[in-house]
Amino acid sequence: MTTFAEYLGNAGFEIYPELLDIIKRDKKYQVFQGISPLLTPLGNEISHESERLIQLIITDLIFQGVEKNTTLSAPILYSFQKDVIETGADPFESGWEILLNSDPVVIIKTTEKNNFQPFQPDDKLFSFAFITLSALIKSINNFVGTAMSEVDLQDTDTHPFPELLKLTYNRLTAAQKAVVQALSGKHHAALVLPLVLVTGTIGPIEYVKCLMSMQIQPETEYDSLLMDVVRVMDYLQCGQVKSDAGEQVTMLIHKGETDAIEFKSTLRWDIRAGKTNQAVERACLKTISAFLNSDGGTLLIGVRDDGSIEGVESDKFVNEDKFLLHLWTLIRTCLGRDVSRYIRTHLEKMEEKTVCMVHCLRSNRPVFLRQPGFNEEFFIRVGPSSNAMDISEALKYIADHFAEK
Repeated sequence: MTTFAEYLGNAGFEIYPELLDIIKRDKKYQVFQGISPLLTPLGNEISHESERLIQLIITDLIFQGVEKNTTLSAPILYSFQKDVIETGADPFESGWEILLNSDPVVIIKTTEKNNFQPFQPDDKLFSFAFITLSALIKSINNFVGTAMSEVDLQDTDTHPFPELLKLTYNRLTAAQKAVVQALSGKHHAALVLPLVLVTGTIGPIEYVKCLMSMQIQPETEYDSLLMDVVRVMDYLQCGQVKSDAGEQVTMLIHKGETDAIEFKSTLRWDIRAGKTNQAVERACLKTISAFLNSDGGTLLIGVRDDGSIEGVESDKFVNEDKFLLHLWTLIRTCLGRDVSRYIRTHLEKMEEKTVCMVHCLRSNRPVFLRQPGFNEEFFIRVGPSSNAMDISEALKYIADHFAEK
């Protein structure tokens, strides 16, 4: 099994900056050098779904311009991830017990040796280390509490901390595992500190201060250590493919249509007739007004009734900005300009098509749909549909629903 330190000593790229380029192939972005794909040291192509990550890799290669890379740069992290972690040759898996036994935080948590004091009371950094390590232990305890709620552990006589670490590490992505091992190898940081950094339990500066407080790294290396952390966190940030909104859209589609979720294939395009149709626009406006008059909800435009992706491209607008402009013009014209504060829109790529998420909050006043060519109506949500109310029903509903609390 190749550790990160061993990999770093042998990894390198022969780079001709003027020949580097990014090419999109299928759903991935790939680094080319001239007419050939650029390869990792062990022969894997450098490609990823995230264009940001590939841009980070190629700019690192150009900026550094060296054959042997001794920093935690994106090209090295990516190569270690592809050449080692994703091949099933994870060195942490084979050396788990040794890793735990050498970790000072594990020793503190699992034994009675809680008087870990790398600095003596008369040392100038004694107070710094004491405060830093006290804060670390509190953060670790919070980490344990959170992990306990998310995993199912067997009730045994053994300390649960090592098992929680194992389960948490196994749930990391390949990129996160590569970063944990990179920090562990380059900083001699064992397991816990890199792991709680990557999972967000502690921050970058806290991580660096802990290294110094434990005398794992000298105080003179502060700036260098912090730059390492910036690099690895940037690597993880740029490698994120799905945004939070993308994950939310996927989750909503999986739930299906409910009283708070509705799908519409298009905003204005009548797919059967092959032309724009005001009745199609009205269907979207009915849903939005019903959400506003009820308890809020989310309309997904570009999603068929069965949950498959149609994409707003079917609406035949020249670009996405024109689509949003048309949608917001309809909302302001037909529902009122003041409802804008209760509505948020977001375009998200799904399966190389675009879905528009229209998230609606509950309005504090009745919203009537006034669309030219149609009667004025008042809609509310009744189960997974938007229903019009007659005048007497609407008056009673408005009196009850919008009454001041």
